[in-house]
Amino acid sequence: MKTLWSMLGALLISVIIMEVGKIYVTYNKIYTAMEHALDAALIQGIKEEDAKLGTIYVDEELARAAAEATFKENLNLNEFFENDLMKDTTFTIEINQGNPDVPADKPYVSGIVSTSVAIMSPTMFGQPTIPITIRKNQFQLTTYCGTE
Repeated sequence: MKTLWSMLGALLISVIIMEVGKIYVTYNKIYTAMEHALDAALIQGIKEEDAKLGTIYVDEELARAAAEATFKENLNLNEFFENDLMKDTTFTIEINQGNPDVPADKPYVSGIVSTSVAIMSPTMFGQPTIPITIRKNQFQLTTYCGTE
């Protein structure tokens, strides 16, 4: 009888370790994909002509489109920002242009991802998904100097 309880305990511990590992790996994938998406937003949103003149302005439409496309591509998401693992995903981007009167105040992009990660053992934890929310700010780091 002692062996049976030991085996059940080991099974329970291994399931918990698998679930926690799955959530941790998913969190890291989302964080990395969000970093890439925010970088893409800044790269696509800043016009080279403006940057050469020392004016850094982020085009919000281009930035949002680039961020969403990059995020979907990196995580293999459908048009509803879902896949087999991630459900009810929202991807929000906020673009701050900075203060043009302050040279050190550069534009930045903020992103928030909220999703629910599907787990294998919903009855054990009492819910079919685990919610995850990730926030990230990406600043425009390059200083452009006009050559003309």
